[in-house]
Amino acid sequence: MAENLYEKALETYSSGRFLQLEGSFGRAFVNDYLDSGVIKVLDEPGNEVVDGYGRKIQLKKGVIDYDLIDELNSSDPDFIDYLEGGVNHEWLRYLPRQ
Repeated sequence: MAENLYEKALETYSSGRFLQLEGSFGRAFVNDYLDSGVIKVLDEPGNEVVDGYGRKIQLKKGVIDYDLIDELNSSDPDFIDYLEGGVNHEWLRYLPRQ
């Protein structure tokens, strides 16, 4: 389940769909996955996407940082429980249908 969740989060980032999440759901996604480093953003070009306002944006390539996830399992298990426990999965319901 957890690995699938991280893969879905990476897909949400790489496709640019996270840019279309509204309000607190978008902020929570950025905080939980990007700002935390769980999705590591590399200094390489990623996909070109269209944001919620119709603007083209060049994302940087993202990867799942499994080393950080392992480290957080030891140092901050409450955060990992939060990510994997379903409490924050509301953003999944608000993804635009593709």
